[in-house]
Amino acid sequence: EGKRRSQVDQTNNVVGGEQGIPHNVLKNPMKPSGGKGSGFSGGAGVFARLAGGCAWLWSKSKALSVALVVVVAIVVAGGVDSLATMNRIYQGVSVGNIDLSGKTPEEATTLISQEYEPRFNSNAVVFCANEQAAQRSEEEQQRNESLEEQISYEESLSSRDRWTVNAPLIGATFDPAAYAKAAYEVGRSDGGFFARLAAQFSGHDIKPVCTFNETSLEDLRDEIIEALGSKMVNFNIEMIDAHAQVTDGHDGYEVSEEWLVDRLNQALLEAEGESRFIIDMHDVAIQIDHDKAQACADEINASIPCGVNFTYEDKSYFADKNVLAEWIKTEVKQEGDAFTLVPLFDGAKANPKIIQGFGFSYGGSDYLVHFVNDGGNITVSTNATGSVPQVSEAIAHLNETFFSSNEKTTAAELQVVSAQIPESMSFEEALDYGLITEIASYTTRYASGAEARNNNIHVAADALNNSICKAGETWSFLALAGEATPEKGYQGAGAIIGGEYSDAIGGGICQVATTVFNAVYEAGYPIERRNNHSLYIASYPEGRDAAIAYPDIDLVWRNDTESDVLLRMSYTNSSVSATLYGVDPGYEVTTVYGEWEEGEPYRTVVRKDPDYPIGTEFIESSGANGRSITIVRTVKDRNGNIIQEKEFHSNYQPKNEVKVQGSAEPSSE
Repeated sequence: EGKRRSQVDQTNNVVGGEQGIPHNVLKNPMKPSGGKGSGFSGGAGVFARLAGGCAWLWSKSKALSVALVVVVAIVVAGGVDSLATMNRIYQGVSVGNIDLSGKTPEEATTLISQEYEPRFNSNAVVFCANEQAAQRSEEEQQRNESLEEQISYEESLSSRDRWTVNAPLIGATFDPAAYAKAAYEVGRSDGGFFARLAAQFSGHDIKPVCTFNETSLEDLRDEIIEALGSKMVNFNIEMIDAHAQVTDGHDGYEVSEEWLVDRLNQALLEAEGESRFIIDMHDVAIQIDHDKAQACADEINASIPCGVNFTYEDKSYFADKNVLAEWIKTEVKQEGDAFTLVPLFDGAKANPKIIQGFGFSYGGSDYLVHFVNDGGNITVSTNATGSVPQVSEAIAHLNETFFSSNEKTTAAELQVVSAQIPESMSFEEALDYGLITEIASYTTRYASGAEARNNNIHVAADALNNSICKAGETWSFLALAGEATPEKGYQGAGAIIGGEYSDAIGGGICQVATTVFNAVYEAGYPIERRNNHSLYIASYPEGRDAAIAYPDIDLVWRNDTESDVLLRMSYTNSSVSATLYGVDPGYEVTTVYGEWEEGEPYRTVVRKDPDYPIGTEFIESSGANGRSITIVRTVKDRNGNIIQEKEFHSNYQPKNEVKVQGSAEPSSE
């Protein structure tokens, strides 16, 4: 997943002291030969010779002598200053409100940690649509969030007016050691001697900021815009019959990323406790108008008609305009205040197609891949030998040179270089070489306001991330995640218990199971154990949810191929994704959805609550009748032969309507 926002300078420490000063000058500076002293007692002769030289120069040139004296003074002052502050931060340097003058990097790291980490680890940030949402009580907000969990993501978003996040949910990090190092480098690699003087006389403050997961931050911003405004859409292009055509755009009404980042930094590093902000929405004009999009379309239409001929060793692959059109994507690039729409080839689409075009077929029982997870570091080994085409480099070169407004009359020629297949390689290398591929991926979304539930989703996803289903073996959710306990980081959140929504430790982990189930379902692997929720959840495909309850209700699937399968989990503040990687078995999956059958009607349950006065009444949980559905998944191999056909039956109980009535007597006062 990507980082953004104000990364601290990561320049390496200067080994041996002040940068640019020879090591022998600094060797044992506080231990001169012959007796005790400050390190300068053996330099009287040097200063005498300097004085004599200056007197001679004075007789020759007053201006030259003055300049030399200044230089000597600076050198001497710099040397004295370097010795006095060796391995310590220079005077006047601070991080935020912490004066780090004279501190070692280790001492500075401790001070920065003590100042900022308690707030960073505990503070929450609440973004509100208006004052009414900001003033809403926590009890009322919790009721709203409980109802949101019972409806689809789209329905919940339409009424959303408040977002609560913390550092883990937004993917924020803060590195005290990096700021200590940046402070240490002021006057060294950062600005040198004159920066040191400026810091001493005027001060040099480094403002501490967090880094944020790019996807999580953008997801939060998109959700706010979708609920409260409209996303700006640039004019763009689409490929129709291998011809680029312009698509319409429109202005937007958005919250800016800069505004969100500024408030997040303020709340997580400067404030005490929870911070609430009224969201600043504003009009956003398009960056790419019709004319700019048309210019991009013209470049594409002038460039692709003659195709590209890729050659590798004694092999060749010709991509005609229809193939090239499938790879086209666009990107907005900014130079100063100007924006342009740039055409590119999508490597994720082009790479496997070109590799296949060269006749490389990494599939079938003769080709094997194995994954090893070493503390989260994934390595890949394969029985494939020889060389592979480095297609990603070819696509990068093509994106730099191919597109032009000048119409091409001949096919472009591109030589693809080779690389030897290593015995073991990183996940990224194996993916780049085409030795593994994405088999299937699935994403589910959820309301970002329920902080505890979101935390549980993230904890469960982390427990499953980078798990490996070995060839011929089974994968179990509970075997990997175990029981949801507070010791593992799980919190009390909304869960389905006895036909009603209630709080339970680990509430929300079933969404992770449902996400994995659907990725495996689409990949075509045999699913050996799956249970539906007791209540129907509209956010998921009909009959394709999966429940988890320790120790009995599990999700289990089997890898029926000869190669390992890697599961990677990722999440944002409002979505979780499951992606399977390995050798694509080439299964074709189809689904037939049956008709819904009505079940038992719901009933209304009244709950008396002494926290509310008599006369108060509200719906805590909406009701829904029970019903059932059966779907049939058919899996075919590459040759069209049916290898699996299985029914998935889901029977959902009625969901009771829960009505809360206040029971507190009016105060006699």
